Amino acid sequence: MTEQHPYTAGPQTPKSQHFVVDDPPRPFREQENPIRSASLLSMVSMAWMQPLISLGAKRPLEHEDVWTMCPEDTCETLRVKFEKELNTINNLETPPPLGIPRVALALVRTFPHHIAVVFASDLLFIAGSALMSFLVEAILDYINDRDNIFGIQNGYVLVVMLSFVAFVSMMSFNFAWFVSSRIGVNMRSLLLDAVYRKSLRLSSEARQKYSSGEIMTLVSVDIDRVFNGMMNGPWVLLAPIGFTVTVVLIGVLFDTVAAVAGLALLIVVLTTSFRLAKRIGRARRELLPVTEERLRVTSEALQGIRATKFYAWNESVATRVEKMRREEVKRYRHFHILQILNSALLFLTPTFLAGVTIGVYVVYRGAFSVIQAFTLIAVINVSRQGVNAFPLGIADLSQSAVACHRIDEFLDSNELKSDTDATTCSESQSTAKGSISVEKAQFCWSAAGVSSDGGKDESFTCDMEATTGFSLEYINLHVEAGSLVMVVGTVGSGKSSLLQALLGEMKTARGHVDINGEIAYVSQEAWIRNATLRDNIVFEGDFDSERYDKVLAASQLSLDLAALPSGDRTEIGERGINLSGGQKARVSVARALYRKSTDILLLDDPLSAVDPHVAHAIFEQCILGLTKQKTRVLVVNSHYNLLVHADHILVMQNGRVASEGKYTEIVARFLELASKSTVWVENDAVKETKQQVSTSNQESHFGSSPPVATGDVKTEDQLMEKEDRVKGRVTGYIYKTYLDETGVGAFAVVVIVVTGYTVSQGLLVLVNWWQAYWADNMRHPSASYSASWFGLWYFGFIALGAVATICRSITVMLLLLRSSKNLHDELFRRVLTAPVNTYFDVTPVGRILNRFSNDLDQMDSLLPQQWQNFVQNISLSVGGFIVCALASYWIGVSYIPVIAALGVTGVYFKKTSREVKRLEGISRSPVYNLLGETLNGVQTIRAFKMQSTFEQMNANAVDENASFFFIYWAAGRWLAVRLDTLSVVVIFVVSLYLVATKGQLGTLLSGISLVYALMLTSMVQSSVRDVDRTDNAMTSVERILHFREIPQEEDAPDAPPVNDTLWPSQGAIKFDNVQLKYRPELPLVLRGVNMDITGGEKVGICGRTGAGKSSLTIALFRICEFESGTISIDGVDIQKVKLHDLRRSLAIIPQDPVLFSGALRDNLDPFGEYSDAEIWTVLTQVHLADAVSA
Repeated sequence: MTEQHPYTAGPQTPKSQHFVVDDPPRPFREQENPIRSASLLSMVSMAWMQPLISLGAKRPLEHEDVWTMCPEDTCETLRVKFEKELNTINNLETPPPLGIPRVALALVRTFPHHIAVVFASDLLFIAGSALMSFLVEAILDYINDRDNIFGIQNGYVLVVMLSFVAFVSMMSFNFAWFVSSRIGVNMRSLLLDAVYRKSLRLSSEARQKYSSGEIMTLVSVDIDRVFNGMMNGPWVLLAPIGFTVTVVLIGVLFDTVAAVAGLALLIVVLTTSFRLAKRIGRARRELLPVTEERLRVTSEALQGIRATKFYAWNESVATRVEKMRREEVKRYRHFHILQILNSALLFLTPTFLAGVTIGVYVVYRGAFSVIQAFTLIAVINVSRQGVNAFPLGIADLSQSAVACHRIDEFLDSNELKSDTDATTCSESQSTAKGSISVEKAQFCWSAAGVSSDGGKDESFTCDMEATTGFSLEYINLHVEAGSLVMVVGTVGSGKSSLLQALLGEMKTARGHVDINGEIAYVSQEAWIRNATLRDNIVFEGDFDSERYDKVLAASQLSLDLAALPSGDRTEIGERGINLSGGQKARVSVARALYRKSTDILLLDDPLSAVDPHVAHAIFEQCILGLTKQKTRVLVVNSHYNLLVHADHILVMQNGRVASEGKYTEIVARFLELASKSTVWVENDAVKETKQQVSTSNQESHFGSSPPVATGDVKTEDQLMEKEDRVKGRVTGYIYKTYLDETGVGAFAVVVIVVTGYTVSQGLLVLVNWWQAYWADNMRHPSASYSASWFGLWYFGFIALGAVATICRSITVMLLLLRSSKNLHDELFRRVLTAPVNTYFDVTPVGRILNRFSNDLDQMDSLLPQQWQNFVQNISLSVGGFIVCALASYWIGVSYIPVIAALGVTGVYFKKTSREVKRLEGISRSPVYNLLGETLNGVQTIRAFKMQSTFEQMNANAVDENASFFFIYWAAGRWLAVRLDTLSVVVIFVVSLYLVATKGQLGTLLSGISLVYALMLTSMVQSSVRDVDRTDNAMTSVERILHFREIPQEEDAPDAPPVNDTLWPSQGAIKFDNVQLKYRPELPLVLRGVNMDITGGEKVGICGRTGAGKSSLTIALFRICEFESGTISIDGVDIQKVKLHDLRRSLAIIPQDPVLFSGALRDNLDPFGEYSDAEIWTVLTQVHLADAVSA
């Protein structure tokens, strides 16, 4: 029975009704994955996928329709073998040969048998392709009444043999591709798991080296590169084998000299390709830092969106990101041009090979036959898959190697030392549980030390101190079990660092630390998870209702829970965006209090975030009450009147303990230090403490039994909106918008593409036809046209075809990259101008980053290449169909039903593939969200020793995403098997027609028909696949374009610009009956506020947590538009002022300060409006000049 807690609102479960219904069929996700019980035939034919394909054709697939991963393919199972192999490699005395990344070698050694199956199947495909070329020659020999190499006189037997070999060859290729995709998905899961687990163990020094943006790039970009390397990488080894077989067959078909010439050409091509591949890898390495920097700045701007809007930095951030984006696109252009040159070189290699072979043969032999000409085309087809895959393999393998090196470096980075090294968690009987002993210790941050989730007042200071060798020195500390130790000191004195040292986050340079017991930690800047309030407090532990109630009361959360729409089941959002600063602090305190096994509490100034009377109540009921038996180390930057309750007080100064003892012993020393540092201290602390705590108890009900949330509300109030998901086909609007953003218009792009590919493909078809025409004319030499005349035109067509191929590819790439850049710039600005309350408060940052990282990477790197493959195969198919139709009307007619069947199969399949791709995209966001959340709260997670719990959460999210990712690729193989089967039918029909009508078409037309039957079927099925792949890749554009639909802040478009020197001049502020709510469905937070502030006044605003203090600034800055009323500054209605002008005219110190990485000057003066002298003056005023100059 589900436990219903008083603070959990929700409907009662109705009593069961006594009637019998048929149980609905269990969704596929609850059933065993059929691949586990599939036979070899089912695996090869992909028949095990049929139920899902059929369901997807009937209706859009949902999450529960897709099977989970097999147990042997989950992170938990795969991790054991991978870590074993990686440890073995790391323990080798010599590094792996050829500079192979250790991660890459470990991945290969994790799947040796599967990789062997891939190579064996692909070798069978190559062998079958070679045999097919001999069978083509045999059929042409049969048609011309010549003996064939097999000695078979029955043409129909040759037809059956050709069809059977073609079928086996194609099935072998598809099976190899399927196994590769399964290995690739598993490799991807392993690396996602490994990077996440490593991020939980990174030392502070390593965290400074690897920013959140860099780690996010590893996850969102680099790991996908490793997957691509597994998919196409094997062809880097297989393609040369295919090329070698081709050269041998040329030697058999022509002679040794022609074969040697072909071999020489292949050596030149491969050498050039390898050099280009190195440059591609270098271009990729040069590109990644720019992408990482853009993602880092984007991530910071989105996570600090309130500060960005408060300071009117939208334009500054947008301009900075756009500048980075221009550099990124520039490097992408260079990267793609190298890829295009490499791809064009290898795409044209069969044409070059035919030209060299025929040219050399004509020079030495003088003539060649039509049968030789067409058999040569069939022979070269043996290397065609290698030619197509080799450039992709080179590019993907080089990028994969770069990615693996980066992952290698990350996994090899410094880790936080274990408890046995950093701090000794003693179980000795000589020391009491909860005691702390630090003897003659020195702690340092090594090269860096930036707090992830703590140290609000010291985050900037520690940042500077870390880079200048800041350390804690001569620390001697002896804390008895159950005592209360309070730590005070000026800003930057080392208070937060002392807690970090006790947690083991700082490196122990010397001395000894002995901590006896379990620790709970409260960071100064509260870390809040994107979960319900109860889940944040319970923190993945067992629920204890009695203890939970006590914790809520002691942490002063009872009244807040009663006010929440769904009580403690209310989702409180990413980073606690719908809680006030004080509420977030109290949730963080409650999390520490709830943990039963805690012996020691380290509290980094949580009281400064709450009101004085709330602070006193928390201090009395939590620190002096609920946890009075535990050891407590409390940092305070305010509320010094509470120091009298401490058993022991530490006064920190410049990283040392300047004074320590009881309150009466250190108060004079502390006052002396504080006065020198302009830190205010309450002189009459003892008396005020007693009075304020007494007043707090009398005037509030925080300690009383809380009321239960009532009303007709949901069981769990979901704040975060589910990720939008479009169902059905990618609309023409998406394609048109994508092409319109090129700047020349969709129609112009279509004309350019069609013209370019028609010309280039027409020239390549002309080369094949001219080759046969030349051979046919050699039987009847003409005095008007010599062999040199034919050869000149032949090689001229080849040269023109090569130039046209390169030019059309570069043109398409440049247009699509321009579209990607324009879309990014436009939509990033729309995101920055989206309202905080109705967009950012309900949208996880990880989801937005997913689109600006993974989806944008798809647009930058995949779509230009995919569009070229798509249009190229379409043009090849159309050209081949025209050639066959011209050769024979009946052959052309026979193609129509096959093409129709291909189209119907593609449409039937696309419904499933498209929805699975969308589900896969949606399932990526939780992986990114969890990683981002973890990086922000890693110190809290480690302090609570929750690493294993979060590692399991990540593994579950990765397995969830992998299930959709794998099914997407498996569905592609289901289609390929069926299309290839139809291709075999075409081969059978055409070859059967030629044998049945023996000699009627003549050698030239028969050869064209048969050779293009072999080529056309693969072209058509590749076209169908590319249509689907392009459609799926366009879902990234679809997801990016969603930003066009997000709400925008209401601005005053017709308002004239504000003259800064004229307005505001006095600073008079008037609130007139202002009512404000954060979202339409929420209650008012400001109810008819009337306020008149004279210019120059100093006004203090007080009130309990949630009273609306921060909401006043939200309304004043128009971060959230108010429902009614007006606010005027110097008599000007702020709703009639442009948002940028309004916010630039105001200044604020926000409740949660945000610093962006980069230069200090950029944080202070992003628009470059002030001189060095003015900036130094400001730094002096806020007492940072000395720290900065040091």
